[in-house]
Amino acid sequence: MISADYISNSDILLMLAMRMKQYRLAARLSQRELAEKSGVSYTTICRFEQGKHPNITLSNFIALLRQVGMESRMADVLPELPVPPMALREINKLIPKRVRRHDTID
Repeated sequence: MISADYISNSDILLMLAMRMKQYRLAARLSQRELAEKSGVSYTTICRFEQGKHPNITLSNFIALLRQVGMESRMADVLPELPVPPMALREINKLIPKRVRRHDTID
């Protein structure tokens, strides 16, 4: 069963495409200008914004982010862990794998 909070990959890609278009327009760039500045083909940008190119490469997406001034926000997508991975591993060793419950009859 899929929860009501579930968002499909294609929905996320469409949202990213719509937002990229909004940022491009806010930066007052045409698709051609963005293509020239980013090195991403005009066709790729057109198809991405139309939702017809769902598999844009991460490299191309980052190039587009740079041109609209949003590359620094990538850290918001995957922020650093509050605890280093090795410390988490040590903490997990302390957590019992199975908890046994003994029901008592009063």
